[in-house]
Amino acid sequence: MRAAFFSDHRFGRDASGRHYTNGNLPYSVLARYLRAFDRLVVVGRVQPAGPSTPTLASGDGIELECVDAGSWLLFGPTVIKHVRRVMARVDAAIVRLPSSVGLVACREAMRTGKPWMAEVVGSAWDALWHHGSWRGRAAAWPLDRLNRHHIAKAPFALYVSREFLQQRYPSRGETIACSDVQIEPPRPEVLERRLARLGTLDARVPALGIVGSLDVSYKGHATALRALALLHAQGRAATLRCLGGGDPARWRRAATALGVAGSVEFPGTLPAGAPVQRWMDGLDLYLAPSLQEGLPRALVEAMSRGLPAVGARVGGIPELLDDEWIHPPRDHHGLARRVARLLEEPLRRADAARRNFAAARAYAPDVLDARRTAFLERFAAFARQRGPVPRRPSSRTSVTEPRTQQ
Repeated sequence: MRAAFFSDHRFGRDASGRHYTNGNLPYSVLARYLRAFDRLVVVGRVQPAGPSTPTLASGDGIELECVDAGSWLLFGPTVIKHVRRVMARVDAAIVRLPSSVGLVACREAMRTGKPWMAEVVGSAWDALWHHGSWRGRAAAWPLDRLNRHHIAKAPFALYVSREFLQQRYPSRGETIACSDVQIEPPRPEVLERRLARLGTLDARVPALGIVGSLDVSYKGHATALRALALLHAQGRAATLRCLGGGDPARWRRAATALGVAGSVEFPGTLPAGAPVQRWMDGLDLYLAPSLQEGLPRALVEAMSRGLPAVGARVGGIPELLDDEWIHPPRDHHGLARRVARLLEEPLRRADAARRNFAAARAYAPDVLDARRTAFLERFAAFARQRGPVPRRPSSRTSVTEPRTQQ
C-alpha cells in the first residue's frame, strides 16, 4: 500500500534531487510510516538546500513531491491540483495539522472518500495569533475553525500531547496520544555527566539555551532576552544561546537595546541527533518561554539530557514540567525569578535534572515506536478494508468512522 503525507514543512532540495530538512522531518522520522505502508509520498514546500536544511530527508521508500515555496498560496490552484494528483495515486493519506496543504488534503480526502488520518501537532489559533503579523491574526479564527472541523471528522487522529490538543481539537474517530519527539534512550551516564556539570556551576558563567525558529515571534525569544537583561541587572551573569534557523537581526537589535548583546549567541541550525545533543550538553538550563506549543520536542530532548528547564504555561509544556518551573506566557519577571532560583540553589537544580531525566523516559523510542506503529497498522488495515472508493460528484461526501478508542 502507498500512503501520502501532507504538511507545510519546508524541505531543501539540492541539484541531484535529494531533499533535506531543518531536522523536524528527517528520513528517520518519515521512515516510521513505512512500518505500515510500502511507500510514502511526501508533500510539502521545497526551496534550494542550504544551511537551514542540514539533515537528509530522502531515502528508500520515500518519494518527495513538493511544491515550490514561492508558489505556495493558501488554497491556491497550484496546491489544489498538486494535492489532487498525489491523492489520486495513493491508497491513504496522513495529514499533519495545522497546515495549509493539510486542510486542502483533508477536503480532498473527504470529497473522494479516501481513507485518511490526522496528526495533530499544534494549535492553529495559537500559532497564527502569536506569529507576529497582522495577517497571522486575521487568519487565526477561520483557520482554527477549519482545523477543528476537519479533525472532528478524522477517522483516525494522532495527538502529540496527552491532553491539551485533544481538548482543543476533539475527534470522533479512533485516537491516540503519541509524541513525535525523537530522542536517544536516556542512559544513566548522561545524567551523571549532567549532575557533575551542574555541581561546578558556581565557578563559571551559566549557559541558558532556547531552540526555535528566529523568523517567528511565538517561540518566546523576546521573553528570554528580557529575562536575561533582568538577571544581568540583578548582578547574575549568564549567556543565552539561541539555536534555530532564520534571520537573527531583530533579536540582535533587541539584545543591543537591552544591553545584553555580548551575552547572546546565534549558532544557527544543527543536524538532528548527536550535534544537537552535544549542543545541549554544553548548556546549564533550558528555556521554553513559548507563546504556543503542541508538545515541544526540543524541551523533551533537553529533559533527556538531564537539563533543568523553565517553561511557559502554554500548550503541552505543563504536561512535561513541574508547576514550580512554569511561568505565565510573556512574563519575563517570572522566567527570570525561576532561573535565578535554579542558579542559586544547587539542590533544586539537581532535583530538577533528575526529575526531567526520569520524565523523558516516557518518550524513549521503544515506548513511542510501539504505540505509533500499532496505531498506524490499525489505520492501514482500515484503509485496506475500505479499498478504492469511487469519486462522487458531491463535495459533501462523508466517511464511515470507527468507534473512538482511547
